[in-house]
Amino acid sequence: MYGLEAAIVHYWQKKTMSEEELLDAADVGRVVFRIWMGFAGFALLILCLSWGAAPNDERPQVAAAAKIVSIPAEGR
Repeated sequence: MYGLEAAIVHYWQKKTMSEEELLDAADVGRVVFRIWMGFAGFALLILCLSWGAAPNDERPQVAAAAKIVSIPAEGR
């Protein structure tokens, strides 16, 4: 069992990158692009969900609130 654990740890250490390698490999333009794409995807998801949602007049709470007649403040 020790040999298997040692082999896994050795393999993992070989596959991981040091902090210097991570900082050297970070391309700022690519990171900004990926963040921008993530935000755009999230906005698209919200937009699609809002389009697919039921209209407000089909929900009883919203329909009831829309029927309430408001009295203008000048009329008091």
